[in-house]
Amino acid sequence: MPRPDRHSAAQVFWRDPALPFIEARHVADGRGLHYGRHWHETHSVGVITGGRSTYVNGAHAEVVEQGAVVVVNPGDVHGCNPVDEAPWSYVMFYFDPVWLGRVQARVRGLADPAFRPYAQAALRAPHLVAAGVRLFAALTDARRGTAEREAAVMDFVAQLDGELAPGSVPEAVAPKVARVARHIDAHFADALPLQDLCEAANLSGSYLIRAFKKRYGVAPHEYQTNRRIQYAKARLRAGAPIAEVALDTGFADQAHFQRVFKRMTAATPGQYRD
Repeated sequence: MPRPDRHSAAQVFWRDPALPFIEARHVADGRGLHYGRHWHETHSVGVITGGRSTYVNGAHAEVVEQGAVVVVNPGDVHGCNPVDEAPWSYVMFYFDPVWLGRVQARVRGLADPAFRPYAQAALRAPHLVAAGVRLFAALTDARRGTAEREAAVMDFVAQLDGELAPGSVPEAVAPKVARVARHIDAHFADALPLQDLCEAANLSGSYLIRAFKKRYGVAPHEYQTNRRIQYAKARLRAGAPIAEVALDTGFADQAHFQRVFKRMTAATPGQYRD
């Protein structure tokens, strides 16, 4: 069954096992929510429904206000935070990029279903904000069936795709840098000293950090932390105990895991899971 996860008046998480390609979050008052730099494996779209916030996505930085839409491609290092602790509200949608690639191909009449990133980091589009609000209402309406919800998602994504400029195909990653990322992906729960990563890539520490940040937007240790949190979110969505997730993701203890998780997601593990 669909599960709106209500923790307080401030925010609502929504997910439904019948629609595994989308997750959503509504924040009614984001004054107390602060995000560290982070990235998602999903393609993320946020609609600003009230107030304003800072928005940083890679080299792009601006203050976004009510009526704006923010667009975060998978792997984009980004963050949004309140301006002078003033109220602001938004709805976020997180789309599986494999599913989204198939939708892009269908909408654009393409043969290749690979996901194509978007060029715009943000745009002012009050009509898309209104469409996002309607979508969240449809997703959380218990009277609506799965087919009706899925149709609402498809309508929103098709409308969004028609508004956004398609981006260029990402450049190939330098093989040695890609090797380090794969090594972190495979061993993210382990202690990974910089020297070990340098040996895996046969690169000096200073060069590796520069090259890694140029490609992934963060240093290797930040990438590892983000990878741990992405895995933790998947485990929490499956209902795993928080203490078990903390241990499996390589944190020193549950308290450390809780602090990092909240810094990266602006929610506690319990809020995200329950």
